[in-house]
Amino acid sequence: MNRNKIIVLLVLLIAVVGFTMGPACAASTTIKVGNYKDVGKGDRISTFNVPKDAQYLKGVYAVIFYHGKNGDDFRPHTYVLSKIKVYYKNKKGKIVTRSSTAKNLSGLSILSTKQVSGYTPYKMDVSYRKMTNAEKKKICGSLVY
Repeated sequence: MNRNKIIVLLVLLIAVVGFTMGPACAASTTIKVGNYKDVGKGDRISTFNVPKDAQYLKGVYAVIFYHGKNGDDFRPHTYVLSKIKVYYKNKKGKIVTRSSTAKNLSGLSILSTKQVSGYTPYKMDVSYRKMTNAEKKKICGSLVY
């Protein structure tokens, strides 16, 4: 093989490996339902259970928003949600899980699953990643950091 073909193959190999690895800044954390965890510089992931229809529809939620010294902003500034996995337990100790993945722009800041009859949600695995510049423009608009 000549030198040009080797370079082209090497570039293609690097591109394929880069695409299959996914976002370099992806992370995951486990949070008990009803608690929160701070991620990055100011973003906070909060989890909560809504047992009856109220402000939110009945379900289990994970929300990410900016929590700063001078107050909160309902929009995240650095990270977005990508997937949640909720663990439910019944009185006998049997555990079931339900998952939800972000499918649109609003799903990047709030994800939910439906309640499971006879089970209580107790913890959640939350996957999050850094926002792309395009997502940041759409979510944050003209905010200046």
